[in-house]
Amino acid sequence: MTVPDDFFERLSPKKNALLKVLLDAEGEWVRGVDIRQRMRDNHGLSVPHDTGALNIHLSHWVQWYSEEFRRDLIPGQWEDDSHTHVEFRIGEKYEDELRDWFGK
Repeated sequence: MTVPDDFFERLSPKKNALLKVLLDAEGEWVRGVDIRQRMRDNHGLSVPHDTGALNIHLSHWVQWYSEEFRRDLIPGQWEDDSHTHVEFRIGEKYEDELRDWFGK
């Protein structure tokens, strides 16, 4: 399975960083707050502290492609039953292709 033809062309610096952070996590779940911090620390980006900072990027992929694609690309889950923090990771379906693209 491959990403849509225009996928890599549509990657902004923040979408690039989001994917790289998750690839660097090696399949582990990463809290959204930690993803945003790593985007700031490791990629020098100005990323807001609020949770909407990631939701905007995730919603673009839903808008451009589909909800199913977005969930296959970056699955999410609640960290625990308190529903306070959401965790994300790179989905297995596109992981190899993304690793090849980013040289990871």
